[in-house]
Amino acid sequence: MSDNKDNFGIILTLLAVVFFIVSGFVIWVFLFSDFAFVHFLEPEKRIDSGIKALTTIGASFGGIALLTNAYYASRTAKAANDNAKAANENAEIARDKQITERFAKAIELIGNERLEVKLGGIYALEQIAKDSPEKYHWTIMEVLTAFVRENAPVKKVAEEDEGEIPKLRTDIQAALTVIGRRNAEEDEGKRPKLRTDIQAALTVIGRRNYEKEKENQRIDLSNIDIRDANLDKAHLEKASLYQANLQEAVLSEANLQEASLYQANLQEAVLSEANLQGANLCQANLQRASLSKANLQRAFLYQANLQRAFLYQANLQEAVLSEANLQGANLYQAKLQGAKFTSAKNLTSQQIESAEGDENTILPDDITRPKHWTKSE
Repeated sequence: MSDNKDNFGIILTLLAVVFFIVSGFVIWVFLFSDFAFVHFLEPEKRIDSGIKALTTIGASFGGIALLTNAYYASRTAKAANDNAKAANENAEIARDKQITERFAKAIELIGNERLEVKLGGIYALEQIAKDSPEKYHWTIMEVLTAFVRENAPVKKVAEEDEGEIPKLRTDIQAALTVIGRRNAEEDEGKRPKLRTDIQAALTVIGRRNYEKEKENQRIDLSNIDIRDANLDKAHLEKASLYQANLQEAVLSEANLQEASLYQANLQEAVLSEANLQGANLCQANLQRASLSKANLQRAFLYQANLQRAFLYQANLQEAVLSEANLQGANLYQAKLQGAKFTSAKNLTSQQIESAEGDENTILPDDITRPKHWTKSE
């Protein structure tokens, strides 16, 4: 920028010198010379012509000076823009480097044995996902879901070796007898709670900015044991919760639209006002689950266990409940328009009478369609 200023000053100086030389020449021509084209002019006209010539020359040099000034001004502005752009690029590089260092540090913190340090790492990752969503959002979601899967897996029961089953030891049978006749009410609150760091990771996953994710990016929380987890209002759209244990988990107002909950354990889970539209709940255990006012429109509940499930005012329009077990399920004011109950088990006329349906609702052969049900338009 300083070079442009120096060049501009030199050019203006040269223009001034040339202007004075030309002006002096014009004055000499019109006032003192004997050139033929001015020799016969009267003195007053010579002076007047000289003044006009000087005015024209001055205007010309002024225009040249203005053009020169405009040119160098644009050069200066371009240089300033280039410098600003370079500064922004350098700042962006520095910012990326800082975020990369923060990410590496957060990963290191998650691996720490101390709970408070681990929690700090989890929440640090959440902040990084907000600060740099284009680069780190999905990476961090993959890290956190992997953390949950590794630290809260569903424990598989080992397969029995083939052959004769050994007789149960007498002392073990005695212990089981004592356990069987205990006062179960005293067990309340004795089950180990979900680890704090796992709950923190689930909380961050649930409140993430899901709009930053691509169509093929799905949260993977399959085969995890997160009983008693709090996922209230969590964003789990299209998430995979295949064979996950969500027993007694709180998922009120959670968004599980098109999520896969195939063979998931949702026994006694709270799903009030949850969005399960189009979700896959085939063979899921929803025994005694609370699904009041939940949206299960077009959900797949094939062979699902809905024993004593609370489905008050739930939306089951066009849902598939073929071969589902509905023993004791509360369907009061549930919307069953277009729902399919083909070969549903333990479904009674009393349950159906308390619900709302239409002529498109497919009922088991032994259930009569209620007279008060409306016809579809």
